[in-house]
Amino acid sequence: MMFEYRSICDICGSEQAEILLSLHFTDPLVWNFLANYYENKIDRQVLIDTKYELVKCRQCGFIWQPYILNSEGMDMLYNQWISAEQSKIKKQEADIALYSGYARQVELIAYLLKKKPSNIDILDFGMGWGYWCMMAKAFGYKVAGAEISLERIAYAQNNGVEVIEDITQVGERRFDFINAEQVFEHINQPLYTLNILVGLLKKDGIIRLSVPNGQGIESAVKKVKWRPIHDAVHPLEHINCFTNKTLMRMAGLAGLVPIQQPHMLGQGLLGKSYNRNLKSWVTSLGGKYYRRYWGTTLYFQRS
Repeated sequence: MMFEYRSICDICGSEQAEILLSLHFTDPLVWNFLANYYENKIDRQVLIDTKYELVKCRQCGFIWQPYILNSEGMDMLYNQWISAEQSKIKKQEADIALYSGYARQVELIAYLLKKKPSNIDILDFGMGWGYWCMMAKAFGYKVAGAEISLERIAYAQNNGVEVIEDITQVGERRFDFINAEQVFEHINQPLYTLNILVGLLKKDGIIRLSVPNGQGIESAVKKVKWRPIHDAVHPLEHINCFTNKTLMRMAGLAGLVPIQQPHMLGQGLLGKSYNRNLKSWVTSLGGKYYRRYWGTTLYFQRS
C-alpha cells in the first residue's frame, strides 16, 4: 500500500470536514488525466481501491487531499513518474520572462530588508534545480538551497549552490530571507514545516510563501463538466489547496504577520523608476490590494 490517510485539518486541527469530491483514482475521469500527464509511467494497479478526494475543513475552510502517497510513493512520484530530464530541460530552455521574474524577486529582497546583498543570508526551501539560487548569488547574496531530490542537489552543487539537505540540522545558522516557491501545496504537515522554517529566521527576517491559488476550486469541482487539470488540486501532487485566507491563517499560527511589498513595473521597483501617471497608480493600487486580500504569493515577518 503506497497511500496514507490524513483525517485532521493541518491548519487548525479540526476533525470536522465535508467531502467536496470523491472519485477513485482509477475512475476514467481521473485516470485518463494521470495517464496522460505522467506519460503512462504510473502502474494503474498501485492506485486501485484508493480515492482522489477533496475535503474542506468546516472550521477554517482549508481544502486538502486526505489520501496521499506515503514516503515510498512520493519518491516514485518525484523521481520516476515525473521526468527529471524534462523538468531540467524546461528550466534550461525557459523564456527570458522566467529569469527576469527571478531578478525582480531577488532585487526586492534587499529593498525590503534595507541591507546590502553581501549582508543578507538566504535559504531557498525546495530549490529544485537551483536556478533561483543562482540568480540570487549573481546579485551578491549569501545563498543556500534545500532540496530532497538527489539529482537536483547534484546539479545545483555543480553550479556552485550551497545545499542544505536537512533543514533541522543547520545548527545556529539563521537566515534573513527564506523563499518557498510552489512548495507548500506538495508537502504533508505544512504548518509543522512552516514552524521549522520560522525558527530559522533571524529576528527581523522575512519569508516568502507562494502557492497555487485555490480561490474558486470549491465551486469548480461541483460543476457537472469538471475535469482534473494541473491546478491547485492537481491529483497526487497538490495535496494542500490554499486560498489567501487559509495561507494567511497558517502563517498567523506560525507566528508570522504579512508585510506589504511594493508593486513592480517595467525595469525597477515602483517608486524608484516608473511614470507617476494615473494608469501606473491604478495598476499599483490594484496589485497591492489583490496580493493582500486575494493573492497567494505573500511576504511575512515574525510577529
